[in-house]
Amino acid sequence: MSYTMADNSAPTTPREPLPSALFRMNCIYRALLEQEQLLVEATDRPGLLNSICERLIATGFFDIVGIGSPDADGLVRYHHAAGRQAAELIQTFSSSVKQGAGTLSGEAMSSGKIQVSNHYLTDPRTSSFQANARKMNINAWASIPIVVDNAIWGVLGVISHKEDFFDDDMLQLLSTSAMLIGRALERRNLFDRLKDRSVALERLNSLYQAMVEESKFILSAPDVNQLLQGTCETLVAKGTFLLVGIGCPDETGIMRYRYGAGLASEEITQGFAFSVTDDTQTLSSEAWRTQSMQYSNDYSNDPRAKSFNREPASRNINALATAPVYRGGVIWGLLTVVSGHKDFFDRHMLNLLTSCAQMLGRALDSMDMKSRLERLSSLYKSLSVQGEIILESPDENTLFTQTVDQLARGGLFVTVTAARPNRSGVFEYIAIAGKGADDIQKHRVSLPDGEDKSLLAQAWRENQLCWVTDYATDPELRKHHQVVQSVGGKSAAAVPINRKGHIWAVMGLISSYENLFDQEMRNLISRVALLLGHALDEIDLRTRLDEELTQQAWLAGHDTLTGLPNRSSLDGFIEKAAARAQRQKTLMAVSMMDVNDFKLINDTYGHAAGDAFLRALAGRIKNALRKTDSALRLGGDEFVILLEDLRNPEDAKAYFTRLGAVLDEPFSLPGNRCISVSVSIGYCVFPDGSTESNAVLRQADSALYRVKACKTGRTQWRCSTEL
Repeated sequence: MSYTMADNSAPTTPREPLPSALFRMNCIYRALLEQEQLLVEATDRPGLLNSICERLIATGFFDIVGIGSPDADGLVRYHHAAGRQAAELIQTFSSSVKQGAGTLSGEAMSSGKIQVSNHYLTDPRTSSFQANARKMNINAWASIPIVVDNAIWGVLGVISHKEDFFDDDMLQLLSTSAMLIGRALERRNLFDRLKDRSVALERLNSLYQAMVEESKFILSAPDVNQLLQGTCETLVAKGTFLLVGIGCPDETGIMRYRYGAGLASEEITQGFAFSVTDDTQTLSSEAWRTQSMQYSNDYSNDPRAKSFNREPASRNINALATAPVYRGGVIWGLLTVVSGHKDFFDRHMLNLLTSCAQMLGRALDSMDMKSRLERLSSLYKSLSVQGEIILESPDENTLFTQTVDQLARGGLFVTVTAARPNRSGVFEYIAIAGKGADDIQKHRVSLPDGEDKSLLAQAWRENQLCWVTDYATDPELRKHHQVVQSVGGKSAAAVPINRKGHIWAVMGLISSYENLFDQEMRNLISRVALLLGHALDEIDLRTRLDEELTQQAWLAGHDTLTGLPNRSSLDGFIEKAAARAQRQKTLMAVSMMDVNDFKLINDTYGHAAGDAFLRALAGRIKNALRKTDSALRLGGDEFVILLEDLRNPEDAKAYFTRLGAVLDEPFSLPGNRCISVSVSIGYCVFPDGSTESNAVLRQADSALYRVKACKTGRTQWRCSTEL
């Protein structure tokens, strides 16, 4: 059914529903199944329409639901409604809505199309009702025409307090609901016309009772097999039909009735097998090709039954009808019923059988959707855990090991792998989880081998997701059939994982479900791979940041020219050295040193030569230090040397004697030049009974100042206590 949507925004491209939307649709599917039960159980029209409104409200997705039709004056009046504001709907929105007068309900009646407003309070068609709508917090309204006996009978009005509430999937479901209401009203009309037809009425009542039981059974059936077999048994149990069978084509295209009940069901259903790909002239094959109901009220004389007559009179088979069953929007199988009465199938009976087949198809869709939701929920659960794995994984090995383990434990996949080719092009596995890990690890997959059509190799070469819905029947993958079948795999996929914008690995997933990798599943798998790629980039980024932070921390505390700790590190060095000296009851010496007449080196040879000299000087100082000692550059030609673990002051003098000898040796400069320099050193020993730790540097500096004042032209050092 076509519809008109006015939401004051550009139409959006339909998109795959999210699991929350799928859950909503599944609930409404269930409501439709329950609605069908109401349709066959209701004894009067008002009770039926009220129950339909209440059942739709019970889904929890709508705020007000009403059903209206024109009165004698041509005004569309809502006479049945449910929801907290049902009374206001009936009182406020019925009396002045003329058919075709520019309102949603009127236009739905006059045009025969769904009328939708996702922004009711700003829609020009609703201007006369917007004041009341604002009081009732109405923001979205859909009016769906109800067709009865090929004429528009009324409208189904559905109201929400939320804007942008109605999407294509929701409108399709509501259209189905309106269609079911129309059919229910048609059936009510039919019953009114059949009051005098007792035999036909008895048959229809029997079928209705069977459909009531089927509706109840559909809602409680635990799996598809029990649903289909139970449907056959339920339709036969009420005595309406001699035989009921449900069939679908096998993998070779042969229609086989695997489910049946009634007279000689096993023998007859096996005999009804036919190919859906040839031109066999039978009722069932014609129903499959035309995708429409086919029937015969004189089966024994019908030429389309010639291949399957087999003495039908002896089995009392006089009428047969078969209706297509749709699953997932495409024809899936056939519902076939047999009667012992000629002229059994009139228009009304065929309509009921069509409804029965449709109800069965919706039940299959509901089960498929439930299974689909469970699978998607499992993968989404893995995705939620994947976020924690990404945040907590310190390295790529942990990341992949935990990821494949989580996916394998989710129940959708029997085996999950992550692999990348080595230098020879042979895939090596980074991580494996699930069944058959040892066999898969030994199985060779190679890129250079042009005949290797494995999914891993395809995904790597094409850098895109590759999948197969039935692994065992794919001839290109025959080299890998045995190892996949050994773990119970029926379908598989491989998805590339990119790192820094380039393919880095491939994740392989093997499932025991056929046809698992539909569009939504492929989207989610691609999302997992995308998350893994982001995680690898995050790991790389964290590594670079750690390295940079380490480098920055080093630069903050060190002199870039000499590599020695700088002035910012000085206080910490002295405090820690003083604490160790007090704790170990030893002495330490803090010395200040600078180069005599260093400015002459820069002025004479240039700053590059001066820098080369300072680097050489720092190198000699470091080489002269013991393991317990430290040297720092304060800036320019000023250095600090900390001597620790001294037993007495004479140890400091001995060290400076050795250092002086080392520094008095000539220094080589760029350009094959050599210079000789002298340095001045002032130092302070701690503790010496009169010196505090926070004063040692000041006293060492004072000692240096006095040493430089002597200007002897050679390396000298003095302790602060000697001056």
